[in-house]
Amino acid sequence: MGRVLRALACFGALAAVLLGARVAKAVDWELSLDGRLVDSDGQKSFLDGGLGALRWGEDKSGVRLGRARFALSETFFEILALKLDASYWGDNDKNPIDLTEAYFELRPYPRAGFRTRVKAGAFYAPLSLENHAPGWESPYTLSYSALDSWIAEELRTIGLEADVDWLGTKLGHSFDVGLTAAVFGWNEPAGVSLAMHGFAVDDHQTTLFGRVGVEGGVPVAGFEEFREIDGRAGTYFGVNARYLDRITFRALHYDNHADPAAFDPVSGAHAWATRFDTAGVRAEGTGGWTAIVQWMQGETYVAPSGQEHEWDFTTRYLLLSEQIGKHTLSARYDQFHVTPEAPTNKGRQTGDAWTVSYLYEPNRHWRFAIEWLSVHSSQSNREIYLAESPLATETMLQLAIRYAIGST
Repeated sequence: MGRVLRALACFGALAAVLLGARVAKAVDWELSLDGRLVDSDGQKSFLDGGLGALRWGEDKSGVRLGRARFALSETFFEILALKLDASYWGDNDKNPIDLTEAYFELRPYPRAGFRTRVKAGAFYAPLSLENHAPGWESPYTLSYSALDSWIAEELRTIGLEADVDWLGTKLGHSFDVGLTAAVFGWNEPAGVSLAMHGFAVDDHQTTLFGRVGVEGGVPVAGFEEFREIDGRAGTYFGVNARYLDRITFRALHYDNHADPAAFDPVSGAHAWATRFDTAGVRAEGTGGWTAIVQWMQGETYVAPSGQEHEWDFTTRYLLLSEQIGKHTLSARYDQFHVTPEAPTNKGRQTGDAWTVSYLYEPNRHWRFAIEWLSVHSSQSNREIYLAESPLATETMLQLAIRYAIGST
């Protein structure tokens, strides 16, 4: 309770400073608090050292903190912005309040039908078609898809990203096209969580200086995801296209180029060579409906003491959503698989999930939501590490209330 009070006191102090000082117009800020009433029959969550696929297991049913968030964006010279996003998740992470993103963004004025953008710092790669609300949240559901839950857990670009868009719609055409490329580091443990607990369906974002799981836990042993181990740079490149601002297509190839034999003796962390491809489409109709389909397939491997262990992974989802005024009703279906290659048999997972969510936003300050989520999965590590049945059906019902204030 003391940690919660200290964290909320910090957020309150930030709000008081901003409100009392009447922050300059060049600075945009947002402060929000998301509370939950949770009824879960799930296993102990991977975030608490177990192998459940939900954010909260049965032992955490009751009143929970969804997220306390403070975001700041300050613009310089009209084309350069500093963006910071900090959160408190109400868990046992080593830092009560920590950053999820922190970066500079340069947006020069468009010229000759082209628009460029450069980011430098720590931020999310342009992978998600679902999570495009502030704070890298979904405007459709409380919980993210399995694909985006993994991105939130293990991936962050800590480096440099450049984007070039051809603005065809500004030149009389019906579509825009863009290219993205990036070089990054400090993300070489990415893949360890997939091998240890597989995909999950939740809305928790690993912070830049935080960890996944409980320190010393088995098998999810408090992984610190954002570390540099072998000195190699990762890359990704992608393409996106937009048709009349109604249909968005996105595809991206990611490779962290890690040396799977590299080891950090100080932290005890290995480098995991992880690469994947993803593609998807988001279609938005004039009547307020949205449909999203996205796919990801890749592999991750590690080679301690020269013995290579590899896991292939695949996930896909379909989301349908209808917005009627201030009401949004959404349903999503996920499938996911993690397949180990010989000689290991650990970490084999197969599963699917159904999510149904209703959101009501009467104004810019308040959001009320109810969500039902059911995950059916088989995870071989439940039997290997915990002597439990590998099969589990986990269901969670959430009631959520969020209040937000800001400069706009």
